[in-house]
Amino acid sequence: MKLKEPTRTCKLCFKEYEETDLIYVLNNKIDVCKYCYKDIKAKFINFDVLGYKALSIYEYDEKIQALLYQLKGCFDIEIAHMFLERYRRELSLFYHGYVMVPIPSYFKDDQRREFNHVEEIFKPLKLPMLKLIMKTSSMKQASNTSKRRKDISKFLKLVNEEDLSKKKVLLVDDVYTTGSTMKAAVELIEKLHPKKIRVLVMSKTVLK
Repeated sequence: MKLKEPTRTCKLCFKEYEETDLIYVLNNKIDVCKYCYKDIKAKFINFDVLGYKALSIYEYDEKIQALLYQLKGCFDIEIAHMFLERYRRELSLFYHGYVMVPIPSYFKDDQRREFNHVEEIFKPLKLPMLKLIMKTSSMKQASNTSKRRKDISKFLKLVNEEDLSKKKVLLVDDVYTTGSTMKAAVELIEKLHPKKIRVLVMSKTVLK
């Protein structure tokens, strides 16, 4: 007997679809048709941040940029889980035992959206989440010069001095461009002496 998904409406193209592919049957939270998914193929890019192992699921290209605008700029929270949902089992196993520390947005931006996009993107992993870092300015990296981006550390600070000596920390963010924000976050978390640090980002700019 063939497994068959009921008819759904794709959250990206808004067309009705019916999937029988096993990946859609198993990941029944995905409401994106396979034709739309063809444009957002995972690349699994390995790199390092200040000597710590890091992984990016996607390359930050025009498609990912457009989807992030839909999520962040248009407040379309319903598409947040689509980025990691297909790989949540593998990622949850790979990072088993870690606690996630999200790179923060300025609190007024979260209030305006009524959600934090980084937290929503990584929720499918179902790992414990600690909000240990706060952002004190609405400074946008995309709209600043490389010199100002290097000063991002001035706008990040620890919320508290929680002891992380027995915890493995997974720093998570939506986009890795110059690395300034993530490096500043790593340096802050290092002060709490975690057992281990790793980095996971949804997407990363790749120099051609």
